Amino acid sequence: MAARTAAENGVDVIFIEEHKVPGSPVFCGEGLSIGGIRHGGLEPVEPYVCQQISTARVVAPNGRTVDLTATDWTGYTLDRSEFDKALSENAEKAGAKLMTEVSATGVIKEGNQIVGVKAIVNGEEVEFRAKVVIGADGHWSIIRRSAGLENYFSDWVTCAQYRMTGLDLEDSSVNEFWIGEKYAPGGYAWVFPKSRTEANVGLGVRMKHTKPAIDYLKDFVANDPRFRNAKIVHKNGGICPVSGQFDEIVMDGLILSGDSAGQLIPMTGAGIHSGIESGKMAGRVAAEAVKEDNISAEKLGEYKTEFDVYWGKRIIEAGKVLHMLDKFSDDDLDVLADVISNEEIMHMANGLNVASTLAGLVKKSPMKLMQLIRAYLR
Repeated sequence: MAARTAAENGVDVIFIEEHKVPGSPVFCGEGLSIGGIRHGGLEPVEPYVCQQISTARVVAPNGRTVDLTATDWTGYTLDRSEFDKALSENAEKAGAKLMTEVSATGVIKEGNQIVGVKAIVNGEEVEFRAKVVIGADGHWSIIRRSAGLENYFSDWVTCAQYRMTGLDLEDSSVNEFWIGEKYAPGGYAWVFPKSRTEANVGLGVRMKHTKPAIDYLKDFVANDPRFRNAKIVHKNGGICPVSGQFDEIVMDGLILSGDSAGQLIPMTGAGIHSGIESGKMAGRVAAEAVKEDNISAEKLGEYKTEFDVYWGKRIIEAGKVLHMLDKFSDDDLDVLADVISNEEIMHMANGLNVASTLAGLVKKSPMKLMQLIRAYLR
């Protein structure tokens, strides 16, 4: 999205991709709202999407379920490889030049200014000189680290996932979120259908876990009869940073975007939609900076200022909710499931209207939950 937007705004763009095809391999649960798809310039049609989702089902530790639906919202399980490939193709159509199987090894720095990227192409070291570099290279960003910005995040979720076939799901339009320490300490387990017979089944753990994420996933699958006769056709995993956006994501000649900047929603680990919007903002501001011949951190910082108005605020608020829920036991989560409304769950998960939502929740909560929530409100 950064490459496409910068090209559309009239500057020369090269974007480099370490793999043979953008979007592969996939390290993702593949869930995205219709708004995220359309903000990426696509429509929710095959081959970009596999399954329409109308309900998000939260499963409490005691098995109680809360179904979240909305008349103005619909979601999809993507085919992320096709989705990302289409975003890349649209960037090329806008005039950006794609180079695949090119691995960045670090930035080129002159004084305090970033002036390009070093990379390996066909086994040889090369340099790409650029007025602005946009690092959209994930949580372990070589661009961020080699530029001397933050080495890593203070809080993250370790994820493991199976793509399973041979299922017979009762309703493939329902995404499931299983919460509680017995499923996924500090995170949640998910079942995201790609059809009635296929689903992404995974989980993420953090802080309190006592064994690897893959072991929790094995237990989760073994204890659900729906998966007894299913076949695992793909295994993957990854890291979702949940400590929030870094304070410093620009410097002279450099912008960080997406996971490299920590721009995920901490409560859910969702980062596709925020990454799409971040990329568009980064691409536009970078193009303006080049045309104005002002690539200072101050100028490029307009991107962060714009991102923070909506997305940055959501990330901060959702992070506070995550740390509040860290203090909840499984019994507390069961009680919370009894008193919370659909709208309140959506607001808390997405970092929207959090203070007013929790203030309303306090009024109907038992004493222990009231105390836990009030601690956040202070």
